[in-house]
Amino acid sequence: MDVHPFIAALRTDRGPQRQAQAAMDAAREAWRAEPGAAQLMEQLGQFGAGAPLEACPALEAVFTGGGEGERLMALLSRHYCAALTDNPIGHPPFRHGFNGTAGTLLLARSGRAQLMIQSREPGESNNASYKFSDAERFDAVLAGEGEARIVRSRRAGEGAMQFDIEQLPLRGGERLALDLQSEALAVDSVRRRLVILRLIRTSAEPQPGREYDAASGELLMQSAGSIATSRQEAIIALLGRMGRRDAAPEMARTALDDGDASLRWQALRECLALDSEAGFCALAQLARRADDPLADSAGALRAQLLETHPQLAQVEADQCPA
Repeated sequence: MDVHPFIAALRTDRGPQRQAQAAMDAAREAWRAEPGAAQLMEQLGQFGAGAPLEACPALEAVFTGGGEGERLMALLSRHYCAALTDNPIGHPPFRHGFNGTAGTLLLARSGRAQLMIQSREPGESNNASYKFSDAERFDAVLAGEGEARIVRSRRAGEGAMQFDIEQLPLRGGERLALDLQSEALAVDSVRRRLVILRLIRTSAEPQPGREYDAASGELLMQSAGSIATSRQEAIIALLGRMGRRDAAPEMARTALDDGDASLRWQALRECLALDSEAGFCALAQLARRADDPLADSAGALRAQLLETHPQLAQVEADQCPA
């Protein structure tokens, strides 16, 4: 592999790296010194702690009034681009991602709130499904041109949704407010690269996120509403893949706690796989809880397992709490 001499030299001399990162820090402080920037960051903290947007005037001006978001983001870009011109190996201190079509730059996070810039390259999109989450979102379209739809969901029977569609041209200067529990923005096409400043705040106790088929309205997938719950689900799944039978009692307790339903169901499934007796006892207890949201699913699974494995009836009679 060929390594550029400049990059190779960094292996023995860390000075340029430290200089580049010092330049990035200086760019951040220079931007925060601009009028309105420090207030924006301070009020992001208030908003993330639960304050309404109207109680955060600097933040509200960005997402309800024309021009303020564009001004602050132009200043941000100016400071960091100047620093990168002089220090091309510098890394702006923002988490970022790009999948070839859409890019995301996380500018700041505080409490339940996140402030980010998202971009979308020109082209057509096939929105085969719609995603909803327990959060509120504010979008300030900074630049670009495209066509989108606001999709509003409403129940159409058990486990299915119907969607009402509002066509929406996206242009620089557009401002949107969405309740992500029932509203989604589907971008259908982009003619000029869209750049959107986005503010998201999750609920204090978020419900699971849901994804529905756009054509039928059927539920395709459900995911944990919080990062902490997702982390716990990943840990439980890993313990299951490791065959850690000693973790089964704790999984059973998690399944019977009053926590996130998706986490509890995941714990129950892994417990059944690791220790059928402990898992089946937890399942039987869940099925008897009339007011538990998992009771119906637990009852159906219990009946299915008893039909397939009749010996579990004796396990339930001898070992499971009444």
